[in-house]
Parts: sequence; structure tokens; C-alpha cells
Amino acid sequence: MPPITAVVNPISGGGASHQQWPAVAAELERRGATDISVIESQSSEHATDVAAGSAARGALTVAVGGDGHVRDVARGVLTVPGARMGIAAAGRGNDLVRHLGLPSDPTEIAAVLAAGTVRRIDVLDVTRADGTTALAVGNVYAGLDSEATELINEIRWMGPLAYRVAPVLTAAKWKPMRIALSVDGVSREMSAHFVVIANSGDYGHGLRMVPTASVDSGHLDVFIVDGRSPRLSLAALMSQAKAGGAHQHRDDVEIITGSRVEFSIDRPIPVHSDGDYLGESPVTVSLRPKALPILVP
Repeated sequence: MPPITAVVNPISGGGASHQQWPAVAAELERRGATDISVIESQSSEHATDVAAGSAARGALTVAVGGDGHVRDVARGVLTVPGARMGIAAAGRGNDLVRHLGLPSDPTEIAAVLAAGTVRRIDVLDVTRADGTTALAVGNVYAGLDSEATELINEIRWMGPLAYRVAPVLTAAKWKPMRIALSVDGVSREMSAHFVVIANSGDYGHGLRMVPTASVDSGHLDVFIVDGRSPRLSLAALMSQAKAGGAHQHRDDVEIITGSRVEFSIDRPIPVHSDGDYLGESPVTVSLRPKALPILVP
């Protein structure tokens, strides 16, 4: 078994990582692991730096945290071509974990880290208006859902309930946005409630928002909800996204595929990726196919 470096986000899931990783490490040691390092991240940048160092020395780098922490660790792992990464779920949403079919039980997590198979997943390269760049692993999105995510991050103390309360409160005062969108050079303008540039299509603590998306599809799925549809209809859309995906067939939903997406919005609306604030538009998102080797069952 190779050396293992666990990059632990101490605040993920309200401190769940402190319970999760010791149990995983104990099972790994039972399976014969002898070189296990544990480093608590002090910031997103620190998590990336630690992951890069771990990958450079040939270790299996494990992100212990939620979706945003997985992204930060992935950014470091990607600095070393072919370096592998594992995930020990310890966040609130854990949407990428669900998408990949990864376990949450410590014994099962250890089994994947010790003897899992490699799945090479696509990642998203994001360029902000000021030219700075960022990485996304799951999705980039803007509109009603990103406004709701801002509120979720403010009321994290509510736990999982925040993911249900925030969209309702946000929808009550929401007005559709005008968006200029270009997918692989084909441009259009429209009114929209939200737009999702999906790699995984899963976010919002269990919403299968873009059912057509897969992290190794080799393309982006651009999901648009028409701004002309009544706000009251969005509650049904969210319920359908939670229940399995019938919303993709609604008349007010459109899904376009491509490999490069550019968009700008008519007013200041936060753009989010993997549950965290990314910036404001204009934003360009490009696909990097099969870039990240992740251990899966």
C-alpha cells in the first residue's frame, strides 16, 4: 500500500472530519497501511499546497471533508500528472460522493482507499472576469440557486435544514435574470431563473439537478430554467430534482451540451462552484476531460 496523506478540513460538516478520519485510519492500519500522514488544512490554499506536496512524493492524497474541500485538494493533486486521489466524506452536502457512489461508512471508505478502482473524472477550468482562474469538480452555477447558496452559507448552524429553508426564502424575492450565453461559440440571450454548467449535476444536499450529467461524460451539460416560468413552479422543479429527475422533461427546462461555456448576467449575481462563491460574471468554463484519477468502489 502506498503512503497515504489525509488532508482534513477541521470545520467540514461541523467537525465531522474529526470523527470520520480516525476510524478510517484505524481500518487502513488493520489492512496493513504503515505510512499515514494527517494534516489539517488552514485554508483552501493550504489544502491545495499540502495536496500538491503529497502527490509529488507519490502518496495517495485523501480529501477528508465536503465538496469544496474535495475541489481544493484536487487542485493540488492535479499538479502531478497521474497522481491519485481518494475521498472520505465528511461534509454537509457530500454531493460528489453520492454521484460517484462512494461510501460514508469508515470501514467501507478504507476498503476503497486500500483496494478501489480508478475512475478518471473530468474537471472544469473557470476563468473569471479579471482573468484569474479557478477549478471546479462538480458544477458552476448562477441565479436563484447561487443566491440560495449564499443564504445557506449564512445559516449553516441550521444543519441540513438550511438546504430546504434557503431556497424558499430566496425564491420569495427573486426576479429572473437576463443572461448572455455562449456554448461552443453559439451565442444567445435569454431570461433565466438559473443556469448550471454541470459536470456532476448533483448539488444542494441531494438534488439531482442535471440528471443527464456525468463526471466522465467528456462534455458539459448546460442546464437552463426559463425565466418566463412562474416562480411558484420552481418549488415543483426542486421536488422533482430531489425525487429523481422528471424535471428535465419540463417545457421550461433546456439542456445543451458543449465543452466551453461563456456567460454574463445583467446584474450582480454571485456565481458559485462546488458550494462556494466564485465571483460575478462574466465567466468562462472549459472542460478538462478525464484529468483526475479518483478511487471508487
